[in-house]
Amino acid sequence: MKTRSFARTRRMTIGATALLLGSGTLTACDTLLSADAPSRILETTLLQPSNATVIVSGAIADFECALGNYVLAGGTIADEFMDSQANAATWDIDRRSSNPSSALYATGACGGFGVYTPVSVARFQADQAVKLLTSWTDAQVPGRLPLLARAAAYSGYAHILLGEGFCSAAVDLGPELTPTQVFALAEAKFTTAINTAGVPDSVRYMALVGRARARINQGKKAEAAADASLVPNNFVFNARTTAAAGRAENRLFRVNNTSGTVTVDTQYRNMTVGNVPDPRVPVVDAGRGGSLPAVRLWSQNKYTSLTAPIPIATWREALLIRAEVAGGQTAVGIINQLRSRFAGLPTFASTDEAAIQAQVVEERRRELFLEGQRLYDTIRFNVPFKPAAGAPFPNGGGTYGTNKCLPLPDIERLNNPSINRAG
Repeated sequence: MKTRSFARTRRMTIGATALLLGSGTLTACDTLLSADAPSRILETTLLQPSNATVIVSGAIADFECALGNYVLAGGTIADEFMDSQANAATWDIDRRSSNPSSALYATGACGGFGVYTPVSVARFQADQAVKLLTSWTDAQVPGRLPLLARAAAYSGYAHILLGEGFCSAAVDLGPELTPTQVFALAEAKFTTAINTAGVPDSVRYMALVGRARARINQGKKAEAAADASLVPNNFVFNARTTAAAGRAENRLFRVNNTSGTVTVDTQYRNMTVGNVPDPRVPVVDAGRGGSLPAVRLWSQNKYTSLTAPIPIATWREALLIRAEVAGGQTAVGIINQLRSRFAGLPTFASTDEAAIQAQVVEERRRELFLEGQRLYDTIRFNVPFKPAAGAPFPNGGGTYGTNKCLPLPDIERLNNPSINRAG
């Protein structure tokens, strides 16, 4: 029997969750009641205007969980992290050898290396919230438009993760889409958020950073820079975390600092600017082995607890987009503006455009460390594999593969009637 599509699975999950939350369990007293209890609560009974805030909050929580998974898995593929455990399930991620039938990245849930399912669920939930809020009225939902803007912005970011992390994707049982097509969908969602009346400033700036990212990913450089220029200095929009629930904790701190499942890759250890340690990449030798004791554990200190928030959108990213588009001395000035936050970091100087652009890429590698950006940067800037494809993989045998993006999983291809199953 084929598994259900993500959209249908998620809808049934909502109903099942409602049943668990909304029904009690009768034991010795059940014979006192003659009324028949319903076997399940239909989704339509929950998707009501009175639940609008809860629906949007749930979509946000799903995205925040998916983001932690994405940063972990994407960072491991892109060599921010490397494997430090004897678990064969994770080797394909680090080895860049995942294939469409690999279960871990395709069907794994929130709380680990699963990516496609958590991101797809977050995307579906946010889009459903947008559709509902568009159909409801202000009289039905007080504060409807700010909720609509927020849901659209999170939908935009879920689309960004699908486009940046996967070689192709699909939405709502639609056709197989290229990353560029997914970025166009993300751009439209961000535009909805930005143009919605009453959008809070924080959400508008978040959406502007997101739309700049979607646009530059499509090669729309001037439009991306225009969006980025509207983001004020020091703006940060974070994904929340909490230690109260495993799916909501800071995944990077748990998997690296606590469990030692991954160690910081050699490319991010002891990083300097000139002879000065780079505070943007705080990495230390933990003085012990990882989950696999033979592998030395190096710990990131960017996130210092299970409750440390993870950035979704920042002014730093906006400035780096502007630097990439402008080039020249404008880019040099932006690089030095960002470096000036840290005493002792030397300034950058160059008049060679190729060197300036290369430095922008390097500044992104450092400024956006463990923020879910490096994976697509390796694609967009054609960063060479390190270790190279074909080099021996030390922990689990075999050799490093060529996957920078993750292939569309079989679970989508085989259950989506709009995709050519022979393709």
